Amino acid sequence: MIGSGGFGRVFKGTRKFDGKKVAIKEINKIDNNRYLVIPGHPEPLVTEVALLLLMRQEPRSPYIIQLYEWFEHPEKFTLVMEYPEPCESLLDFIRRNSTLHETTARVIMRQAVLAVQHCIERGVFHNDVHADNFLLMKNNLEVKLIDFGCGQLLSSDGYESSKYLGLPDSCPPEAYTGPRFHAIPTNVWSLGVLLYEMVNACSPFFGRTDITQGEVIFENSNLSKECRDLIIQCLTKDPNKRPTLEQMLQHEWIRNDLLVDWRSSGDSLAW
Repeated sequence: MIGSGGFGRVFKGTRKFDGKKVAIKEINKIDNNRYLVIPGHPEPLVTEVALLLLMRQEPRSPYIIQLYEWFEHPEKFTLVMEYPEPCESLLDFIRRNSTLHETTARVIMRQAVLAVQHCIERGVFHNDVHADNFLLMKNNLEVKLIDFGCGQLLSSDGYESSKYLGLPDSCPPEAYTGPRFHAIPTNVWSLGVLLYEMVNACSPFFGRTDITQGEVIFENSNLSKECRDLIIQCLTKDPNKRPTLEQMLQHEWIRNDLLVDWRSSGDSLAW
């Protein structure tokens, strides 16, 4: 077993016919399981299965965990998923390395934005983007977004604020102060929180009051002005004034010429 919680348990396993390492997630059947109807499946599917099936459509993203098989049992669902090795959660990586070098944070951040962007393109709102929901490959800094259990189908009408399901520390202010919140501004806010945590070794906000009223204060005095600018844009209180995911990818900090060709080199970057 490699993880457990209110949802059930996650095991590391081996697929017998080819020896491939997999993650086996067991989701308990409980009264508040959420179900979704997706094209090609006439019966409602438990949320995580439904959204991962949408993410399995071609072309697939290398930054999203892949679902191989799933099974329904009388008291649980079993999901057999990709298990990249060697990996750790991005949260553990941040905790081990304190404040990350901006070059390292840039490599991770670009992939995180691309992962979220791919979800939106597939009609999926992840709704729980934070460091513990990214796996990080230890040898090359590749990331994969995991855990779609809080997700929703993308809706242009937004979602009722009372039904926000993500991590409270990454909750956007409009989910506290307004009747509804929307997918892309929420994702951008959560990505801003993630970037802040990577380069400051702490969270930007602590609790509801801080999120709705607090200002962004940088603990790391050595941050570049470009990095600070991207964080401030993402953590703008007005959701209509935040950048889009595409604008994040075009930001000068993300596109910095110092970004090395880390995929081809295979070398870990310094932090």
